[in-house]
Amino acid sequence: MISGTVVWGVIGFLLTVMVLSYLIHDSLFFRLAAYLLIGLTAGYLVVLLVNRVILPHLIWPMAEASWSQRLWLLIPIVLGLLLLVGQIPRLAQLSRIPLAYVAGLSAAVAIGGAVFGTMVPQGQAVLEAFNPYRIYAEPQLVWVRILDAGVMILGVVGTLSYFHFGQPLKKINRTDERKRPKALQILSRIGEVFLGLTLGAIFAGVFSTALLALIDRIAVLGEMIGQFLGGL
Repeated sequence: MISGTVVWGVIGFLLTVMVLSYLIHDSLFFRLAAYLLIGLTAGYLVVLLVNRVILPHLIWPMAEASWSQRLWLLIPIVLGLLLLVGQIPRLAQLSRIPLAYVAGLSAAVAIGGAVFGTMVPQGQAVLEAFNPYRIYAEPQLVWVRILDAGVMILGVVGTLSYFHFGQPLKKINRTDERKRPKALQILSRIGEVFLGLTLGAIFAGVFSTALLALIDRIAVLGEMIGQFLGGL
């Protein structure tokens, strides 16, 4: 009798081969695996949303809350209903209300997270690099600390200069062609180097993670095949 482990192992092997077939050609097998992944992910998210969000934070509190609390709970219910009703072509305008609310809320959360979770800590880290107590804490590493702070501030200023487009422009050769001041151009070139290093490091991290996942998957499949052949 074939065990469930062998069945799921064979299914995983077939799905792996179907995904890897994309290396040869964009075949039907790869599309089938992609559709299956998307469908399973969508189904899992729906179940997760119902069990972890709608039921515990909306339906169950609605049955036990007071009338004033129920009025507040009606807001997400109405927005959700408007989003569902907006799928009807004639009533598509109604879906703009919840979408506008979600877009505004997402933008506020993203901006707040970027400011207080990224920009402020990074600014504090740059200022900390120029702290005299940190620089002279170890006399033998003073020049290393100074060089580290200099490279950090150069990277910050260069990167900000690369994305700076509000500087007054100058005409050259009596034409409509314009360019930024020379100092800003030099700093933006330095910023390109830092951006290239950052994106390269991110790509290397993503590639190494994907490669490790592929190696792990191949090892699991090899172990499964070995156990299957050994049990024959």
